[in-house]
Amino acid sequence: MKRFLSIYFVMMISLLPLHLVAQISPEEVTVDSTKAIVLTLTDGSQLQGEILSVTDTELELQKQAGRIFVRLDRIEVIHTADPDAPLRRWFKNPNTSRLFVSPTARPLQKGQGYYQNVYIFISGLSYGITDNFSVTGGISMLPGVRISNQLFFGGARFGGAVSENHYFSAGAVAATAGGADSALYIGFGNYTYAHSRGSFTTGITTFSVMDDVGAYSILLGMDYRFSQRIAFVTENHVFPQESATVLSYGLRFMGEQMSVDLAFLQPGAGINVGFGIPFLDFVFNF
Repeated sequence: MKRFLSIYFVMMISLLPLHLVAQISPEEVTVDSTKAIVLTLTDGSQLQGEILSVTDTELELQKQAGRIFVRLDRIEVIHTADPDAPLRRWFKNPNTSRLFVSPTARPLQKGQGYYQNVYIFISGLSYGITDNFSVTGGISMLPGVRISNQLFFGGARFGGAVSENHYFSAGAVAATAGGADSALYIGFGNYTYAHSRGSFTTGITTFSVMDDVGAYSILLGMDYRFSQRIAFVTENHVFPQESATVLSYGLRFMGEQMSVDLAFLQPGAGINVGFGIPFLDFVFNF
């Protein structure tokens, strides 16, 4: 049981944020300055405006704030804007690449990143090296514990969209605490189906500590944005070999560049924690 709980605790700080979708061709772009369209980008964000021109590599988009140029390889799909749809007035979801503690398969783009703080004392940074590849790393800052004995973790992942709204990713992370005789190694493969208000994610996560190899969990998670600033998020892990589950559910409060999760964890395995163990984290995008 101790091993099961320690594995999940390290999963909580493994905040890994992949892109393989074909580029939109110039022939697929209709230049019409009188028709409002919505561009869905490869990172899940959206832009709305009128297309003024197109070249082999980019298109010119007229927005209310002015004209911008968008690379064709950053565009996942183009569709006509619905003038009555409320979603077109919402700011983009600032936290599409992760649930509470596990990553979705939706990627960070090149140059994008975020800082995450969990329970105040655990900090992590994730950054997109390319549109397909991102890295992460972090450290705990527990009071009264020397820096050499703190928890350190780092990892990477690769993947992205394989078709409209469908994403795959795979990655690995290693974590160790100062003075420990061994490290925990985690590998994962995830699939995400995304839609305008949220996403559904499933996948398999494997664990290895020293010669203890073969433990794994099945991930089932989703997020649903029922208003511009609030989403419901749930993340659930089934450990078949342990006959145990870890369930979580809560709310995500969003701004244009940040989000705060207030949730509860249910560790299962016969442990009675009432309503659940409170979970708190903060994410800021840069």
